Amino acid sequence: LAKMVIANPALDLDRPEFHRPHKDMRPVFGLPKDAFVIGNVARFQKYRGTERLIEATHILRDKLPQLRLLLVGRSGEIKESVEAPIKKFHLEGRVILAGYRLDDYFDTLASMDCFVFLTPGSDGTARALREAMALGLPVIVAKRGMLPELVGNGTAGLVVEDTPENLSQAILRIAEDTERRRSFGMAAKDHAERA
Repeated sequence: LAKMVIANPALDLDRPEFHRPHKDMRPVFGLPKDAFVIGNVARFQKYRGTERLIEATHILRDKLPQLRLLLVGRSGEIKESVEAPIKKFHLEGRVILAGYRLDDYFDTLASMDCFVFLTPGSDGTARALREAMALGLPVIVAKRGMLPELVGNGTAGLVVEDTPENLSQAILRIAEDTERRRSFGMAAKDHAERA
């Protein structure tokens, strides 16, 4: 009988990007100083569920007017999976498309208050989630595949069924509770360093 071992790919946490001071990218993206910035990094395809996150942002437009969604990445499907939902919910100015970032990728991540990750990409590694956690960002993940395990089943962030309603409630909980945000961020960094 053959045996198979699955080893999660480790991040190189000795990279200077995880330890250097980070540039504040909010002015670059036109984000207000008091904005609560949730972010996502992905190749934006329909299966990644970005429309649900955009709808969650719409649900919170009155309860959390300072909320901004920063989307980092690109895709040939971005018009259908991202731009159309932004127009549908009239979120121009609240959802910011940062495009593909190279030299300032880690600065862009560090400018977020919370990282949301719904579906791993085709390589299945959830690398962007791991990087955000290594930077000490609190996270919200979908109850899907290995994602709950990556966030310590809720010790480093919130694990939810990723309906727009559930996502909006999770975002609100993180946004309104500074102590929880700090605690999740510390746990995320610790978990990333141990994984």
